[in-house]
Amino acid sequence: MLQLASGSSLLAIAVDRFLRVRIPVTYKSTVTQKRSWMVVAICWFTAALLSFIPMFGWHNYNTWNGTTQANSTSFECRFFTASSRSYVVNFIFFGFFLPLLAVMTGLYCYIFLTTRRQLRLNIGAATESHTYYQKEQRLAASLVLVLGLFVVCWLPLFLMQTIKLYGPKIEVSSLFVHIGVLLSHVNLAVNPIVYAFRIPKIKEEFKKLYMRVYHDGQQH
Repeated sequence: MLQLASGSSLLAIAVDRFLRVRIPVTYKSTVTQKRSWMVVAICWFTAALLSFIPMFGWHNYNTWNGTTQANSTSFECRFFTASSRSYVVNFIFFGFFLPLLAVMTGLYCYIFLTTRRQLRLNIGAATESHTYYQKEQRLAASLVLVLGLFVVCWLPLFLMQTIKLYGPKIEVSSLFVHIGVLLSHVNLAVNPIVYAFRIPKIKEEFKKLYMRVYHDGQQH
């Protein structure tokens, strides 16, 4: 669910950046705080809905019915023990991850092409429009970095599971699978750090949150 929510949020951010460039004049009246909260709620609701599908039947039957028992002394990674590989590959990878990636790539390509064209038209002019598009281009570059990390951390795992599903005769080392699982989990932990370092507003909010928690701790 966290992975799906992360992907949905990245798409929502990409759409937000697209609207900033596409409709700069009416952006503030279109993207209101109420609508933003609605989008956040939709992202999490969609993630929960899609991630709970295995609980309604699309899972490894033997595992869910107790046939496969976990060894309490074993350190074997059991990330895919209960989840059906066909669900992970066909539904999550082909039906969610790849379309999401394609849409976001298209949106960011539009953003970079538009901002570059606008900056070229206003080259050498210290206008408000020039500053606006320059800022949007820098912010888009930071968000593309976040998107790149998302792809790098999740794509290896999805590709290995696709090979195991459609190429059963091809051997995939369990070590590589474990590294892929680790990368996918690391991505969720790294994202807030990348956001904080690359995006000034988020960095400022993190500082405020830290100071608030620090002062509350001092008072107690």
